[in-house]
This record gives sequence, C-alpha cells and structure tokens, in this order.
Amino acid sequence: MNKVLSKRILRDLKENFMRYLALIVMIILCMYIIVSVVAAADTIIDGSTAAAEKNMVEDGHFSVFLPLTSAQEKEITDKGVTLEKMSYIDVEADCGGTLRIFRNRKSIDLIDIDNGRTAETTGEAFLEKRYCEEHDLSVGDTVTVLGSTLDIVGTGSVPDYDAPVKSISDVSAESSLFGLAFVTDEQYSDFLSCSVKAEESVYAYRLNGKMTDEELKELIRGFAFDYNDVEDKYYREAIADTIGRKDDLRDGINELLDGANEMYDGTDELYDGTKELYDGLGELDSNSSKLNDGASEIFDAYIAQAGAMLSAQGVPETLTADNYGDILDKYAALTGNAELTALKETLDSLKEFADGTVEYTDGVKEAYDGSDELRDGAKELRDGASELRDGVQELKDQTDDVIDEFFTVDLDNLTEFVKRSDNQRILGAANDVVTNKTAGLLSGVVILMLFTYVISVFIIHQIQSESSVIGALYALGVKKKDLIVHYLTLPTIVTLIGGAVGTYLGFCDFGARYQMQDSYSYFSLPELDTVHPLYLIIYGIVMPPLVCIIVNYIVINGRLSRSALSLIRNEQNTGTFSHVELKGKSFVRNFCIRQVLREMRTSVTVAAALFICMMLFMIGADCYVLCSNVDKETKADTRYEYMYMLKYPEKTVPAGAESAYIESLSKTEYDNTLDITIMGIDEGNKYFDYETVKGRSNIVMSRSVQQKYGLKVGDKLILSDNANEMDYAFTIKGVADYSAGLTVFMDIDSMRELFDKDDDYYNVLYSDAPLDIDEGRLYSIQTKDDIYRSSDVFIRLMMPMIIMISGVSVIIFCVVLFLMMNVMIDRAGFGISLIKIFGFRTKEIKRLYLNGNTAVIAVSSIIFIPLSKKIIDKFFPVLVANVSSGTNLTFKWYYYLLIFVAVMVIYSIINAVLVGKLKKITPAEVLKNRE
Repeated sequence: MNKVLSKRILRDLKENFMRYLALIVMIILCMYIIVSVVAAADTIIDGSTAAAEKNMVEDGHFSVFLPLTSAQEKEITDKGVTLEKMSYIDVEADCGGTLRIFRNRKSIDLIDIDNGRTAETTGEAFLEKRYCEEHDLSVGDTVTVLGSTLDIVGTGSVPDYDAPVKSISDVSAESSLFGLAFVTDEQYSDFLSCSVKAEESVYAYRLNGKMTDEELKELIRGFAFDYNDVEDKYYREAIADTIGRKDDLRDGINELLDGANEMYDGTDELYDGTKELYDGLGELDSNSSKLNDGASEIFDAYIAQAGAMLSAQGVPETLTADNYGDILDKYAALTGNAELTALKETLDSLKEFADGTVEYTDGVKEAYDGSDELRDGAKELRDGASELRDGVQELKDQTDDVIDEFFTVDLDNLTEFVKRSDNQRILGAANDVVTNKTAGLLSGVVILMLFTYVISVFIIHQIQSESSVIGALYALGVKKKDLIVHYLTLPTIVTLIGGAVGTYLGFCDFGARYQMQDSYSYFSLPELDTVHPLYLIIYGIVMPPLVCIIVNYIVINGRLSRSALSLIRNEQNTGTFSHVELKGKSFVRNFCIRQVLREMRTSVTVAAALFICMMLFMIGADCYVLCSNVDKETKADTRYEYMYMLKYPEKTVPAGAESAYIESLSKTEYDNTLDITIMGIDEGNKYFDYETVKGRSNIVMSRSVQQKYGLKVGDKLILSDNANEMDYAFTIKGVADYSAGLTVFMDIDSMRELFDKDDDYYNVLYSDAPLDIDEGRLYSIQTKDDIYRSSDVFIRLMMPMIIMISGVSVIIFCVVLFLMMNVMIDRAGFGISLIKIFGFRTKEIKRLYLNGNTAVIAVSSIIFIPLSKKIIDKFFPVLVANVSSGTNLTFKWYYYLLIFVAVMVIYSIINAVLVGKLKKITPAEVLKNRE
C-alpha cells in the first residue's frame, strides 16, 4: 500500500505542478533573502574582525603636542606594549577632497592590499579604496598634492579606518571628501617640510595583555612636558593666559597679605606710642600738685613783699590774692606812684601764671585719663589688625588650595586618548550589520510560519477533495500514520528543496556578496570571503521542512481523525458561519458573503499574508521615509554657510559671526553608544533661534533627540563623559524644532558655568561668509555644501535595500494571494460547475465567487496598512539604533492612499488572471462528485 501511496505523490505533483512551483519559488526567494542578509552580516562581522586582527589592529591611539622622546617610547615598550608612531598631515588633492597622508605602517594597523602594492620609493602612494572609487582612481593613475604628482601603486584599506570618517565625532563618512594616502618616510618628510598645516603627532598601541588602557594613559600623563617647547603659538598663548590669570590671582592675595602685615606693624607701633604717652602723662599728673604749690608759693611771696612795701609807705591795709589789684590801683591813683602800677602788673602776671599752672595740671589730668582710653583703643586696633593679618593668611592658604585644585593647568603632553571600543572607525561595518542579522533571523521565522500555514491550507483542501478515497483506504485497512506520512512527504520535499536552493543561492556571489555591496559602498573593507556558518545552513535547509512537518502533522492528524464512513461521505463541517442570518434581498451580495464565510481559513491566510507582507513593506518604506526626512530636515535646519570649529578662540567674536559653545557627551541605548551635542547659545542667535532656560541642568532638546529616545518635557536625560568618567543629569524644559543630528541646547552662560569655562568662552563660529581666521586656531571648517552632501549619503546607500525589501514583500503577497484564491476556486469547483449548468455566465460567476474577496482585501488593507506602520514604527528605532539621527517616520497622508490603491491593483490583476481558471471548470464536475 505504501508503494501505491508513493506513486500518488508524483501524480499529485504533476496535477498541482504550478501550485507547488509557486510555493517552491516563494520559499527559495525568501530563504535566499534571509540567508543572503544574514550571511552577509556574518561575513562582515567575522571577516572584518579576523582581518583586523590579522592586520594587527590597534587597541587604541593617542595624540600629543610634542613627539615622545626615545626614552619615553622605550619606557612604554619596556612595559610590553607595542607602539608605533602614526603622525599625519591633511592636504588638499587635485581631484577633490582632503587626503590624510601617513607613513607606511610597520607593526600596527597594517595595510590590507586589494590591488597593486605599497609605496616603495619617493613619488609613489598607496590610496584608500573608497576614496579611489569615489574619484574613479586606480593603480597606474596619478594624484597631485602639495605640488607633487604621486603615482598610485596600490589601493586597499586599513583596520583603523574601517569607517573612513575624518573625525571620530563625525556623523557619517563621505569618501568623496576624505581619503587616506600612504607614502614612504622620505616622501612624508618632503611633504612635511612644505605643508602649511602642522603635523598631528599620533601614536597607536597594542597592549598585548601587559597593561590596561588607563594605566598607559596615566603613564603618558606622567611624562615630563614643557609647554614652551610646543610649536603651536596659539596653544602657548592659551596656556600663558591661563597661567597669567592664575598668577594675577595669587599676586593679588599676596599683596593683600602684605598690606595686612603692614597694617599690623603700624598699629603695633601706634600701641607702643600710646603706652609711652600714657606713662609720660602719668608722671606729669603725679607732679601736678608740686607745680601748683610752687606757683602758688611764688605768687604768695610776691603778695607778701608788696604788702611790706605798702606798710613801709604807711598804708595800713593788708594785701591778699583777691584785693591786691583794687588796693594798688587806688593808692597808685592817689599818690601817682608808678612803682605801684608796675607792682600790680607783676602780680597780675604771677597770678595768671599760677592760674595757668592749675589749668595746665588739670589738662594733664584729663590728657592722662584720655591716654588710657587711647591706649586701650590702640591695643584693640592692634588686636584687630592681628586678626586681619591672620585671616588674610588663612585666606591666602585656602586660596592657594583652591588655585591648586581648580585652577590647575594640566600641562601633560596628551591631547587625545581613544580606546578601540570608543573608536567608531574600527569595526564600523560589523557594528552596523548586527541588527540586520537579528532582524533577518526573526523575520525568517515569521515568513516560514506563513508558508507552512499556506501549505496546510493546500493539504486540507487536498484531504477534503480526496475524502472518499481516504475513507475507502481506511476501510481497506490503511493506517492513519501511513496517510500522515503520505500527505507530509510532498510538502516536506518542497520546503526542503526550496530551503536548500534558497540557502545555496543566498551563499552565492549574487546573494551574500550582493547584500554586502551596501557596506562596501560606505565602509572601507578588505575583500572578504563569504562565510558559511553551520547554524545558518541548518536554519536555511533544516528549518523549513522541520516547521512544515510540525505544523502540518498537527493539521493532518486532526483532519484524518474522522471515521471511515464520514470520510467516504465527504461530510464537511460547515461550522456556524453557514447558519448566519443575512438580511437583505440581494442574492449576489448574500452569496458572496456566505462564500467568504465558507472560505474563512483561506481569507484569514490572505489577511495574514497581507499583514506580514505589509510589515516587510513598511520596513522598506520607513527606511525611505527616514532617509528622505533626514536629508530634507538637515538641509532645512542648516541656515549658516560656514561653521568653524575652534581650538583656540580669539578674545572677541569676529564681525559677521555668531558664536556658540559645544560639548559632546554620549548616551547608550540598545547597546549602541552615540554622541549627543550640547550647544550653548545666546538669546537671539540668528542661526539657532531657540528659547533656552537658565540653569546648569536645564536643556531644550531637539526634535531629533525627542524622536530618537522617546523623551518628553520634564523627563531626565542622563549623558556621559566617558573620557572623564562623569555623568550629567539634565532636565528637559522644552523642544526645539531642529533635526540636524542629535543636539540639545543650553543657555550659554549656564553651560559655561557647568563646564567651568570663562564668561566669554566659545569654541564654534557660524557665519554667512568666510571668516579670516588663522588655520592654527581651527579644528575644522564645514560648509553648507559639505553638510548637504553628507545628508544625501544615507538615501543613496539605502535605496537598493529599500527596493529589495519592498519588492520581496510585493512578490510574497502576490504569490500567497494567487495561491489562496486558486484554492478557493478549486474548493468551489462543484458549486461553480453546478451554477454553470443553471446558465450563469463567467462574468456572473466571477461576481459570485471572486468579487467577495474584494471586501476582504479592502478591509484587511484599511486595517493592516496603518497597523503595520504603527508596529514597525515602534520596532524601527531598534534597527537604526546605531545611526546618529532622529527617527522621523511620518508618512504623508497620501502615502497610505497610494499603498491601498497598489494593493487593490495587485488584487485586481490576480483576480483577472484567475478568471481563466473559472472558464476551465465545466458542468461535468458535478457528475464527478456524486455520493
């Protein structure tokens, strides 16, 4: 019996050849896409990683102001670290763009040659491959730099410029504007001697497990360094200015301390003087009574002498201190004696002397009392001056500590230190395709389940059409397991062949190699051999038949679990749908509805296929919309003509320019770390006219940051400074309508305060016209044209993938729709044959049996087009987590209408094709299906 059943397999294949051919083509196509995408990702991940290790990729690199001395290099290498100098100069090439010229590498980041060889003599150059592709250069051509013509003797890549960006912080690579050239040591020296731009002193290192990155960094920082030896005059000026301000502050404190010391010395001398005054006045005060007594005795003696003189002249009155004046005046007037007048004047003088002595001694007493207070005040003043001196000394000590802590000028030789993990240039392609691999494997599982379900519909239809035969076989003693194996055999073979062929094609050059073209068109990769991972071979070959067996076993087992009599009678479970009461008098309308309800399984399959295909299509559509929006928004938000990134800003902003302050911090999301630019702006900046909020932790996020991370006003945004191992927490105060890159805005004064910069500090200038700035002050100059070209890169690179994803989704939908509607017609063959007997024409039969699906497709489209867009919009940011841009996935309203119209057009075409199948059904079908 098994042999008989085996013969039926070939007969079944022949009878339904087109059906199985369509299935196998669809499986081949889908497995080809899945395997090619995943194999391409694995090839790039494994291949570029292996190539990087083979070419001795660096563990990191650092740049310095002054080249390391031989002793310093030896100190590093003695630790077991491999070190190589990789200094370079940037020059303009005659064919366009900037060429970064290096010496030939010897031990680290070795050149991987695609064509030709490395430079061996003066006048030769080895060029990076992507630059050559953009400028149509090849081995044998020439390129002119700094007035010298170089023969191109080779092209290829290096592992430290896998992503060939000019600066590590650049958002995208534009190889038409930047490339690499490698020349001999002699040629490099010639270029160095005539180049206007200074050489960048860079060293690459491999740790060899002997040190950590941080240990090496601290070792380099500890090397002796004299900033006066640096040739960059602007650097010396900046350091001298910083040190000068530090010295001015220290000198001011020292002058204040000297003044306090002088003040203390003066008050101390004043106190000593008041003490001497107090002691002198005290001595005078103690002798005041003697002085008063002496003056009184002299006056009394003269009074007595004058009284004796008057008595001798016969004057009977006695003279006293109180009456001598009146008596002498009276007798002088009576006698006219001039001696009495003279005597009176003498006594007046003596009395005045005596009274003056009393007043003097009283004054001395008061002065003595006052000198005591003066002495106490001088002592308090001296004590206050002493406290002031001690306070100023303490202020000086604390100020010295503050200056040493916060005003320290870190004058080590290191200007940049970048670990491999922080360098987007290294393994950039591998990091870019990780998401492709994950998405490919997951989508493959979903598509396989769809195919398996489609196959199960075929098998169910086949079992229903062969129900009487199966019942007869049961009656003859055939076991159910034999029938299950029989009905599983052909679908399993079909899926096995489809999976195997699709896997083979996916590994071919037009599979994985084709999928890798997007990476090769953007990244600078060596030629990689396609890898054939075992898990992917199992996934592509074993997974389709395995899923088919599992799903269809469950379905077939259920269908074959009926009794032999039931199968012979071909009893069908019409379900509850046949009992639905339909209102309305239109026979055609009611018939179409019942036909759809009877074919509910098939309708669900078509709807599910539409949903899955629509999600695939939306991935492509979102890619296009994202790239298009990034391009448009970047161009719209770039309002300036020139941007100058400054190493050493001038004190005053040049006329015609707007200044800003920029810092780059990072944020990690979905295991991808991206740089976010913090821009400090003044109020009224004409290029960035956004309202900021005062405060060290307040920011206004751009629209692109809001879209990328799903933030809202009031949320906290944590950004990291990986170089200094610091985190900053910001509060979002608003949203700026700006989408060029990932940027947040701050009040410039608050930002200066946060990052401890001077009140007038800035490091970027924007202008509408070129500015006259010395090149030594600049990091880089970027024009609006440069930004426009960079914004076009993504849409150019992604367009092939967009077309492929969209095309595959359309093909899958067409195949599934065709197969399912074909099954519908086969299942309805008896009914179609019957109504043909009743005289219905083909056009009328089409209305009854096919047009009912129009509502299914239309309703499914109306539901699943926006639903799939919403689902993919939620999932899509994960796919582009490594892209430094916003995720504006907004559709224009008419996009939905165009997609709906496209679905209905596809349905109409397939509907028209199936009319031919209706014509092939004859009234004789009724006679073939009698009980």
